[in-house]
Amino acid sequence: MRFPKYGSYSLDISGNVLEVFATGAWNLRTTELFVEDMHSLITKFDDTPWAALMDGRRWVLSEPECQACLSEAIKKNIAHGLKRSAYVLDSGMVKRAQLERTRPAKARDFEVGDYKREYFENYFSALNWLHAEGYSPITIAPRQP
Repeated sequence: MRFPKYGSYSLDISGNVLEVFATGAWNLRTTELFVEDMHSLITKFDDTPWAALMDGRRWVLSEPECQACLSEAIKKNIAHGLKRSAYVLDSGMVKRAQLERTRPAKARDFEVGDYKREYFENYFSALNWLHAEGYSPITIAPRQP
């Protein structure tokens, strides 16, 4: 499989979860486009609590400048209802270390409230954690009598 030159992403909202699939090596421009698309999409949550599920198993890392951009984007997401983030990564520690640099809790000037972030090697483990925390991509209509 060949990765696109500057990485790519797809975004989708299912239930109260923003699903993110990231692939390839990201540069700052890819990151800026991602943030723009994400922020336009999360308006659908209307500032109600929501979660993010990011599948980064095919992500190849990003340029260092991307981390500050993502950190600011995550702060904005938290201000607009983001409560949980589940990151699905392969077993290596390099991706996780790079993503840890985007954690808003590292910033002294920002209050994260009850925002939590967890890392998983298995997509279904991430889904189970989000479900246990009250977030699910599956919406079940109420039963009619």
